[in-house]
Amino acid sequence: MDEAQLREIWTVFSAEAREYTQAIAAGALALERKADAALVEELQRAAHSLKGAAASLGFEGIERIAHAVEDCLAPAGSGAALAPAAVQALLAAARAIDEALERGDAGGRPGVERIPDLLAALGAGGAPAAAGAEIPEAPASSGSAAPSRRARGERAVRVSAAAVDSVSRHVELLAVGQARVEPRARRLLAIQAACDEAVRAAAGEAEELGAAPASLERLRELLREIGALGREALHEAARQRVEAAALREDLRDLRMIPAAAALEPLRRTVREAAGALGKHVVVALSGTDVKLDRHMVEELRPALVHLVRNAIDHGIEPPAARLAAGKPAAGTVRVEVEPRGSRVAVAVADDGAGVDRGRIREKAVRSGLLDAAAAAALDDAACLELLFRARFTTADEVTQVSGRGVGLDVVRDVATRLQGTVAVESIPGKGTRFLVDVPLTLATTSGILLRLGGILAAVPAEAVERVVRLARSELGTVAGRASARIGEAQIPYAPLGQVLGMPRAAWGAPAAGPQPAIVLALGGERMAFGVDEVIGRQELVVSSLGRICAPVVHLAGAALLEDGSLVGVLNAAELLARSRRVAALEPAEAPPQRIVVADDSPTTRAAMKTILEIAGYAVAPAADGEEALQRLADAPCQLLVADIQMPRLDGLALTRRIRADPRLRSLPVVLVTSLHSPEDRAAGLEAGADGYLVKAEVERGMLLEMVRRLLPEPP
Repeated sequence: MDEAQLREIWTVFSAEAREYTQAIAAGALALERKADAALVEELQRAAHSLKGAAASLGFEGIERIAHAVEDCLAPAGSGAALAPAAVQALLAAARAIDEALERGDAGGRPGVERIPDLLAALGAGGAPAAAGAEIPEAPASSGSAAPSRRARGERAVRVSAAAVDSVSRHVELLAVGQARVEPRARRLLAIQAACDEAVRAAAGEAEELGAAPASLERLRELLREIGALGREALHEAARQRVEAAALREDLRDLRMIPAAAALEPLRRTVREAAGALGKHVVVALSGTDVKLDRHMVEELRPALVHLVRNAIDHGIEPPAARLAAGKPAAGTVRVEVEPRGSRVAVAVADDGAGVDRGRIREKAVRSGLLDAAAAAALDDAACLELLFRARFTTADEVTQVSGRGVGLDVVRDVATRLQGTVAVESIPGKGTRFLVDVPLTLATTSGILLRLGGILAAVPAEAVERVVRLARSELGTVAGRASARIGEAQIPYAPLGQVLGMPRAAWGAPAAGPQPAIVLALGGERMAFGVDEVIGRQELVVSSLGRICAPVVHLAGAALLEDGSLVGVLNAAELLARSRRVAALEPAEAPPQRIVVADDSPTTRAAMKTILEIAGYAVAPAADGEEALQRLADAPCQLLVADIQMPRLDGLALTRRIRADPRLRSLPVVLVTSLHSPEDRAAGLEAGADGYLVKAEVERGMLLEMVRRLLPEPP
């Protein structure tokens, strides 16, 4: 089979193989605790199917390991529990195959490493467990700990996840487009009513003059047809709305998978990490049947692995220390998934020694993060927050389990990227609990539309606790920080423009009347944000901006509104994180840096304008080179972004005009175009451009990078 054919079916094979390895790993742990001949048969069938699938594609390493797994399971079919050595060998085999699949996912060859060692371990591990051997039993959990058995007669098809994502996105966009039909139909009926009135007036005037043109009757007939079409469009819009809602729900179900996909592999993580550290640990899983978006599961999986490893390494004590403290020799790590409306909470807790605050303070001082006085002044909450600082770790040495220079900041990064939060609570001697709060899905959301100056933005409605209007008397300060009195509570307050780093001109003018504001609530934290206007609620199909979004961490994505305009979707969790750093209402007084964006494509012009405005720049749009020159003459400007192919005055000629003008000669110019040959780039630079980007590079985030290289940070 050639490479092209292989890549076409790789996603199907990879997904199938992962189901088999997960079943083998979970089943091995179940068989260690209790013999189950039916389960052994099912696992052997999984290994056999994996072997056949790998052989058909020529993956000899996976085929050989799967065959050895099948043989290793054979002794357990006689009714004996699996020996610990066999369990360890099966877990190692499953992990080795998973690693090979990851290499294949990245475009490499899915070769299995350490094949001789794996085969030897599988061959030696098949002896039954000694009579009377005790294996720690995990506390009861919701959801099955052995692989689920497919119901008789149930049929399933395997499709590419990318294909499901693509279909889902197109359906969501179709639903947004369908939502525009009803307003247009109502507008059509309104026009018909207005025309009816005009015709009646014209008929009256004609009768007064003694003549009623026959054309008026023809107009009445046409208006009756328009009315019929409008009413028919309204009925069709209602029918399409129902069908679109059903289709959206079906496709959302396709995207949703049980949380077990992220939780079950943690059993293997616990087993391997505890074994490496010489500790006894059992894992209790709860909420494995809760359905989550597949993308959410994939993003959460590595964060949960990190938290579990951290719990075993830093939380759970060695057996002797636990017995001395009056605890069972085996520690417990609990992982719980709990749906909370449109969000889901994932908790990782251990019954270990708890977090040593003194150790955190000592490490913060030794690493130069804080001086001794500041560290000593930290309260417990602020002390625990240090755990999420980048590169912060309490480990003294590097181990295979943790302490590898990667701290809990990676968990917070994942939560923030998923528009969620992470919090920690710890009781000395009792244990530690991390709580990650994220949305059920990121594909679609109901958004609250806001206006900040001339900028339109959206915030996920699930994070908005309430919308209020605040009188001047309800704004003040508490303990030196701005706050708003909402009901009987005092809630921290800041203008949203200030939190986003926008210049004061965009948010600093006091409102003539009550100040519109939204109250965000996530993870037990509340904050009120002042805005210029709250427009309303709208269903949004959120698109990721990829690398474009990376430098602008408060921007979660973008969405098209019902009228076709583009809006930035703000990350509520990042807004709350930024608000903690806002200590006063007064920002810097410096005016915004102004950028002229010239492009004859309204879509491209609007997209670049949105990206730059959300990053804190003031943008003056222009449809061609001549209009761009006028914009430059109207007000001071710090940078020009221009397309090359434009009517009236193209980008190359515009750049030459600027370089020839003594007043504009030093103005930085970035040319953005679809022309990407070396000759085109050379022509742009020869004309005097400071930067040259093709449209694909803009989509990868390079526009903001180049603007920030040519200009200092916006105020």
